[in-house]
Order: sequence, then structure tokens, then C-alpha cells
Amino acid sequence: MTLTDRMITGAIASNPGKYDGPGEYRYSITEKTIYFSSAVKPDPKDKDPWVALPSLDPEGSKRLDRAFQRFIKRRWLPSRQHELERFAEKRGWDMARELKYGGGALEDKEAEEWQYVVNRELERLTHRASDIIQQSEQ
Repeated sequence: MTLTDRMITGAIASNPGKYDGPGEYRYSITEKTIYFSSAVKPDPKDKDPWVALPSLDPEGSKRLDRAFQRFIKRRWLPSRQHELERFAEKRGWDMARELKYGGGALEDKEAEEWQYVVNRELERLTHRASDIIQQSEQ
């Protein structure tokens, strides 16, 4: 099966990015496939050459939390920022950046704006991963 950008994007979006923790998605250069491996449950493909795929929000990094906090300060009124900060104090930043229908804090339009930012970052990481994969196969 041919590796597609959609496959790479999916792996990046769901990648914990911590081999010594929950694990990470990797690309097997020999088998030309994406696979998941961890220190607790290593994949046999780890014996062959591989490259680690980037992660949108590496485990424990709080990368998306910080990005969301910067985003709301640039885009929304101080009153809305304070509402989201209060929500995050109670339920966490991960829930603050979710739609209110799913238990989060965002209205539809707000979620749409935030999703645009996330999708742009996913696109950037996908292009970077594609470049790394191409370079590793040469």
C-alpha cells in the first residue's frame, strides 16, 4: 500500500510521541509502513531502519495547551479569555479547547477558528514527516 499524507497526518495527530511512555508512531524504511512501538511492547520492525514520526501534542508536553492559551490571547476579548481560564482551572485546558456539546468550553465558531490553527500545524508536521521519510529512503 502506498503511503499517503492522510495516513501520515493520522499517525501524527494520534502520536503520543514518547517511546519510553505510551509509545510512538514510526515509519519502517524497509517495509515502507507506519507502525506503533513502545518500550513496554516493542514492535519487531524496530530491528530494521526506522524514523520516528512527529507528534502534534507529545505526551506530557502540554504543547497544545500552551498554543491554545496564546491563541485565545490574540483572538478573543479579555472577558472570554477569563471565562476559558476559569473553565480550564476546573476541567483542564484539554477540555477548554473542546466543543461545549462534548463537555468543553467552545462555541461552534470558536472551535472552527481553533481547528483551523490545529489543521495548519498538522499540515506543517505532515510535510516535515514526508520530507524526512523521502530523505531516509534515498
